[in-house]
Amino acid sequence: MTGILSVLELKNDEVTNSSLEVLTEAKKIATEKKQDNNAIVIGEINNNNVEKLKEYGINSLFICSTNTNKDGRITLLSGYSPEIYTMAISSVIEIIKPEIIIFSGTSVGKDLAPRIAVNNEYSIATDCISISVKPEGLEVKRPIYAGKIIETVILKTNNPKVISLKINSFNIKKQSVNEPKIKSISSNVSENVIQHLPVLKETIFPERKTLDVSEASIIVSGGRGMKDPKNFNIIEELANTLNAAVGASRAVVDAGWRPHSEQVGQTGKIVSPNLYIACGISGAVQHQVGMINSKCIVAINKDKNAPIFKFSDYGIVGDLFEIVPELTKKLKVKN
Repeated sequence: MTGILSVLELKNDEVTNSSLEVLTEAKKIATEKKQDNNAIVIGEINNNNVEKLKEYGINSLFICSTNTNKDGRITLLSGYSPEIYTMAISSVIEIIKPEIIIFSGTSVGKDLAPRIAVNNEYSIATDCISISVKPEGLEVKRPIYAGKIIETVILKTNNPKVISLKINSFNIKKQSVNEPKIKSISSNVSENVIQHLPVLKETIFPERKTLDVSEASIIVSGGRGMKDPKNFNIIEELANTLNAAVGASRAVVDAGWRPHSEQVGQTGKIVSPNLYIACGISGAVQHQVGMINSKCIVAINKDKNAPIFKFSDYGIVGDLFEIVPELTKKLKVKN
């Protein structure tokens, strides 16, 4: 077995950023191992997205947008069905026999990765935050025990393997434009079976009054240094001024001050905004892992020895209850 297979996802007719993370990491591994870099996308994909994928060093792109039943009838695939997706991916595995299959750690990826591993007798490592090619095999790191420990696992070279990546844990990097071989395939599930399969047609999200930290380009986060949940109003005001999302440390969420949806860290969400402002956050390892991929990190803390200053781009030692309102005031004047 040889080669890499990336399983890509579409959202609102666009290739997701988490899929681009997968492609970037797959290309890196393929280059180091001198193997082909292949990808599969299930569903209808437009030409703009195909052109976009050419920038990520793919050798072969498999597109599965139809199902062909036994009597030759062809139907378009619509919505997510784990059985149909599993069959489509397995058909590509049969063709190229990849050594490594990479998924994103989305709800779809978490559903498909173990199915593919079991059906094809591959070993599996999920929620990986680091991948390195070693002489003895593929070394992956992933958080376990609610993020308290980082586990290092060696997936031996001769064994085929399935890997899923924790979202926002890897950088996205374009490669030189490559013209991949584009191959259209079709899943082969009988119409009788399809009629009885559940299909995810639509996902309805709860109405949000604030931005999601996993999607925001700017995040303002608060920690225990906020002293009281009511004091988060100064964080919210700064976030509103910057059109940013509000984030929180695990300690704050565990105390019931903020909802879990705002938690940044190994047991919360992994984020990679352009700007991350940490207010009253000491910088524990678990929180660091969740935001270390931020393009610019600004820390505000009265403790000059707080660990967060070691990995911040800019640090302000002082009282956040004076600094944050003043910063908000200056930004409002500028705007």
